[in-house]
Amino acid sequence: MLKLIVRFTAVIAIAVSVCGTASAATTASQGFTVVVPQNITITAPPAVSLTHDQTDSPQAFPPQSWTVKGNSNAGVNVVFATSDAFTHVTNPTFKRNAKLGLALGAVQGPATWSVGVAEDTTDFASNDGVAQVTASSSGVGRASFNLSVTFITEEFGIFAAGDYTTTVVGTVAAN
Repeated sequence: MLKLIVRFTAVIAIAVSVCGTASAATTASQGFTVVVPQNITITAPPAVSLTHDQTDSPQAFPPQSWTVKGNSNAGVNVVFATSDAFTHVTNPTFKRNAKLGLALGAVQGPATWSVGVAEDTTDFASNDGVAQVTASSSGVGRASFNLSVTFITEEFGIFAAGDYTTTVVGTVAAN
């Protein structure tokens, strides 16, 4: 009889133990979030130079590829502008106009990219040293822009020999 009581007690203990497990949670969940910070960048190529061919023709640099990235849902605005007309390094009274041209290159992502102002030229005689071209996007994406820069000669021999420089500054901002 003692064996029967021990077995009966063991069976009751196992039943209570199984019933306790049956009431525990059978599923659970955990959420995961990735925070993507806003990233808007513009990357310029290295400086370039050319030697004037001594003609009256404008002197065009090879198109330069700038990269613009923007993950703003509203898109970005891009501006490329000269700091001044081409100016002689040692005698700044000698200047030549600079012409900018902008064309859209390769694009990635869902944004639609467009060029706003495709060409502009400085006018140093009227104290306008800024040539400015623009572009924009409608959303998230990446684009390369081919920026053309031209040294306007008009008549070779009416300006001093030496180095003439200008700087183009590219700026990008969220819409």
